[in-house]
Amino acid sequence: MLSASTLAFVVVAVVALQAVRVQATNTGTGTGTSAAVCNGWEQDAAADAAAAAATSTPTSAVWFSLAAASTDVDQALAAEVLAVSTPSSQRFRQYLSHDAVAKVVGPPTGVAERVRSWLVHNAGLPPHALAVSRHGDHVIVIPHSTVSLSMMSRALGNITLARYRHRSTGSVALRVAGLCQKHSKHTARSIVPAPLRSLVEAVHGIAELLPVRPRQSVDGNNQFKGINVDPNVIAQQYQLSPSDVGHAGRTSQAVAAFEDAQFRSSDVATFQHTYNLPPVTIKVLGPNNGGYFGEASLDTQYITASGRGVETWFVAQEAFNMLEWCEKVLNMTKVPSVLSVSWGGGESNYPLDHQTGATRCFQKLALLGTSVFAASGDDGTGKQGTVFCKKFDPTWPASCPWVTAVGATYINEASSAPLATRTEVGWDYSGGGFSANFPRPQYQASMADAYLAAQQKAGTLPPARLFNASGRATPDVAAVGTNYVVYSGGGSAGTLSGTSAATPTFAGMVTLINDALIGAGKPPVGFVNPALYAAGPAGAAGVDVTTGNNKDGNCPNGFAGAAGWDPVTGLGTPVFEKLKAILM
Repeated sequence: MLSASTLAFVVVAVVALQAVRVQATNTGTGTGTSAAVCNGWEQDAAADAAAAAATSTPTSAVWFSLAAASTDVDQALAAEVLAVSTPSSQRFRQYLSHDAVAKVVGPPTGVAERVRSWLVHNAGLPPHALAVSRHGDHVIVIPHSTVSLSMMSRALGNITLARYRHRSTGSVALRVAGLCQKHSKHTARSIVPAPLRSLVEAVHGIAELLPVRPRQSVDGNNQFKGINVDPNVIAQQYQLSPSDVGHAGRTSQAVAAFEDAQFRSSDVATFQHTYNLPPVTIKVLGPNNGGYFGEASLDTQYITASGRGVETWFVAQEAFNMLEWCEKVLNMTKVPSVLSVSWGGGESNYPLDHQTGATRCFQKLALLGTSVFAASGDDGTGKQGTVFCKKFDPTWPASCPWVTAVGATYINEASSAPLATRTEVGWDYSGGGFSANFPRPQYQASMADAYLAAQQKAGTLPPARLFNASGRATPDVAAVGTNYVVYSGGGSAGTLSGTSAATPTFAGMVTLINDALIGAGKPPVGFVNPALYAAGPAGAAGVDVTTGNNKDGNCPNGFAGAAGWDPVTGLGTPVFEKLKAILM
């Protein structure tokens, strides 16, 4: 489920889904829904916090983001990414090395060492607990038994720290005190200690309490509209031929995992054997023992169903922190050429500073030639407000302009036509709309503007007060997303639905295109959005899906599907050879 991630297996289909969607959406906002709770987190009572302070150590890494040498690093990054991603650019697909990326984002010479020195001599942090990120843009305090709460307090200018517990999971986090108070002004930028303000832009990982999604069991059937989907259906619907198989050693792909997500290698092997897929052993970076099997099983099985025969990674960490996860990927010896992220939640639940930091990391991946695909969400337009629809709430990180957001469809079960000719319909829950935080990028401006103009003329747009009409538009593309057959515990455990299913399916097809490009001595596709939008009308890479409406809950209405780009299915669903022709 994607209201903090993706739909899980449930027995009672739509009723259970709607109950989960309300629970996930209403966990609070980054500024707190009451005086005591935010995103499900609650600060310990003062007495409990004092008792724990003497023995507490940081529960997660703390990132001191260094001020870049560039006067406007965001503008510089955007210009560089577009230069290597736009087909008409003279630098199209001339990707940067890690050293060249560091020159774009890095601070002036000596800044990292000055910050490290200050943290050691003024805060008392041990040198072995400090590291510098791969591109030199962060000094990181690594969680370690020798790092005390008092040291971290001094590192932040003697700010008060506190222990928080998550109401649903019992997880513990050490953060700046008072974050859940209604008028808290603590942000990643405001807590930078005064002596470092000319050197450090923000401090991440200590002033935010990010959402934790509800847990769901892996059992039963989660039956939504449409036929059941397995690798054979995907191959027929998107016209993947038996020869569309990757080659070991050419490229790699990865799925993201968080919050105790776990997969079994035996389930992947059984799934691949059952559907006669090339055997691929998933490589693991991070934990794979949390006991939550739904999302991880789906992602690992279906990225290898479409991205066949290609080296595949499971890159995991506990917290859904996209900045930290993205930097983890950048530290891999060989960064995968395709990343699939099936997790996310409403933009309003994530501090803007956090989204900005992670966005810069996504841009660094684009400069290296890596494609990031993110599920557009399973809450339709999304909404802010426990009961009433105060505003729409598009899904982060899909709302980032530098990733490719993937929406969902279903395949019409009433049709008697053969697969590959059956109509796909925009799924009611397919996340889409317009970002409140990120402006509309130029690569999609004409298509998104045309949609808004046509819907305004027809009188079918939602009320203007509910969304930012000039924001980044999502999704970019779509794929079938309902009733995926998933294996768990040695056999088929039921079906799973969501944009989290569509995302690895679309991503795997792009991996196959990268495999062909690299085999021909060419660079990978990298950030694909400029190329997809420049290719012509919606459906140029496959089929323009013109139906659907993603109204969420108590909101008055949602966005309607239409000819051309729309906020339900974006530019449409792929046909592999058409997609390949555009991206090759």
